[in-house]
Amino acid sequence: MDLTVASLLTQVEELWFSDGTLVIQAGTKLFRVAGGILAARSSVFKDMLAIPQPPYHTTVDGCPIVFLHDSPEDFECFLRAIFDSSFFERPPARTTALIVTAILRLSTKYDIGYLRQRALLHLASASPLSLDGFRALSYTSTFSNTHLFSLLMTADSLGLEWAKVVPMFGISCFVDPEDILSGVDMVPGQPKLLLSPSLQRTCIRARTELVAVQMRDTFSFIYILPVATCESPAECRSERDALRRVFTAYKCVNPFLQLHPTSWDELDLCVACLDAAKVEFDAALRRVWEQFPGIFGLGSWEQLRGAKESDLAGSK
Repeated sequence: MDLTVASLLTQVEELWFSDGTLVIQAGTKLFRVAGGILAARSSVFKDMLAIPQPPYHTTVDGCPIVFLHDSPEDFECFLRAIFDSSFFERPPARTTALIVTAILRLSTKYDIGYLRQRALLHLASASPLSLDGFRALSYTSTFSNTHLFSLLMTADSLGLEWAKVVPMFGISCFVDPEDILSGVDMVPGQPKLLLSPSLQRTCIRARTELVAVQMRDTFSFIYILPVATCESPAECRSERDALRRVFTAYKCVNPFLQLHPTSWDELDLCVACLDAAKVEFDAALRRVWEQFPGIFGLGSWEQLRGAKESDLAGSK
């Protein structure tokens, strides 16, 4: 081994077992683990370790070494999940988006079914396919949806269409188009995460459509005022015009904008107009939700629910 390269390598102490029989190098990280346990968990490692090694094969501390091209950070998470039962437990245990995506990708690649199903359950907790579930997302998800690019790229690479709705929505609404095109920093010192050209086009196109949906549907309650049964037409008409000016100047993209109860109470509307506005606002959000799959090119809700149920089968 080149001495310059060797000097850059780091043994991961928590995954460097003195009785380990196999050393794995991923990037600049070294892991010494029980090859037999890996072989028992993974058909890929089982086949890999069954191949006889030539006598001149590189060893470390008498153990054969395997070189892998996986991200060292991802592979460390993956091994921790295998050798530390408390590191990646089933929901409702908390975890992080980066741990979920790392373990999902590598458990799929190396064919470790129980870890893949566990990762899918965590992903499902952050992938609601109903409006009520979407509204409750902050309470049901086992991790924070802060790494939207990683979530979307992982779901896309593994064909998990049902898991693309939330990150696509978040990227389309809350990420600047320039960052959608140029990528985002995830880990200091690591290359930016860059969406595929197809995902870039989808998110930027969806952003334009969501702006239109927001004006047409989310804010539709403004345009029904004053209602036929209005008790004070002049005052309600004035409040309607003020709301139009506010929302016309609204720069954020979020067709699921939630109006707090106190916000409704602050509106200078009569009881009849206020009640009608609340009903229309709720109905509009449901109309927006029904349009979501089409906006992101993901088929129908029925198709997405069916695919999700199929992927999660046997994991309960």
